[in-house]
Amino acid sequence: MLELRTHRIAGTEPGQRAAALAAGSAAWLPAELAVYDRLFTAAGLTPYRVRELAEAARAALAGWAPDLAGELDQYAVACGLPPWRIHALDARTELLAAAGAAGRGECSTVATTTPGGPLGAQTWDWHRELAGGWAVLEYPQTALPFVTVTEAGLLAKIGINSAGVGVLFNILSHRSDTGTGGVPVHAVARRILDSADSVEAAVAILRSAPLAASSCFTLLDPSRVACLEASPAGVAELPAARWTLHTNHFRSPDLAPGALATDPDSDSQPRLDVLASRTAGEPADLWTGADAEGLAELLCAHAADGADVCCHAPADAALGSGWQTLATIALDPAGRRISVLAGGPCGRPERQWYRFNAGRAGRAG
Repeated sequence: MLELRTHRIAGTEPGQRAAALAAGSAAWLPAELAVYDRLFTAAGLTPYRVRELAEAARAALAGWAPDLAGELDQYAVACGLPPWRIHALDARTELLAAAGAAGRGECSTVATTTPGGPLGAQTWDWHRELAGGWAVLEYPQTALPFVTVTEAGLLAKIGINSAGVGVLFNILSHRSDTGTGGVPVHAVARRILDSADSVEAAVAILRSAPLAASSCFTLLDPSRVACLEASPAGVAELPAARWTLHTNHFRSPDLAPGALATDPDSDSQPRLDVLASRTAGEPADLWTGADAEGLAELLCAHAADGADVCCHAPADAALGSGWQTLATIALDPAGRRISVLAGGPCGRPERQWYRFNAGRAGRAG
């Protein structure tokens, strides 16, 4: 049975957390760096350009959240690396946007409000070569303790904090994406997780960040769900709905006209159509699958079902085209709980869920 890599990152100061993360990620960071070096090269970025973009991202982050920039600097030092190498990882979305690297597809998100409160889940689809480059990280001593599923060098990604504020992610592409001079979207996720005590506070943090690349942030707390498409051109909140669904294309009428055309092989719209079909006529307040397992079942769709929401890379896929569901994640804000399944939702029941409570020690069971 596949085990998750987990690390508890103790420390009240950035340097303490950086040292703890460096010790915990020493075994897997080098392989991750090597894959990203290859991905950046394949996207047409020279080493000089990677460093230039990374240093621009660091400058933007230092202006917006100097403590986070410092934490990445100290993590790099603890790993024996120049800081720009780690800032390139944290800004990998921005670097790939600067290169104009389009993808076939990545990540499908569902969220709803049940009688017990909001729930949300997503598939995290990324390059299969990075299947060993992520972990569940617990941060028990930040302003708000939180748990996140993320890659080494990235400040955070999908996660939930002790106030019950959760973040789900979908990458987007917009004509305003420059890839340079903006705060990395993963740093925004970290600031939300370590500081926001409500969806309203999370939205304010997101709107305060000057961005260089686009993403959709689905935000949850114990009382509501909000879905915001964010780009350098602005941030748009989608209308509230019984079911909040998102894949990898803009839907806001304010931002969609400036969206970049998706890759010709993109399955973003078919994946959204599958999720819409599965939730059509299903009142959230009567939904009986109100848990991680029920949400995973919604996400368990393959080509025969209309689209690969649960994604498997072909054996012969070249670097940069081998999209795979690396993890399935569900959030329960009322319970301050994140449930993580290594791989896609079709891996159940052979692969088991691991559950963590933000602000508590260890797994929730």
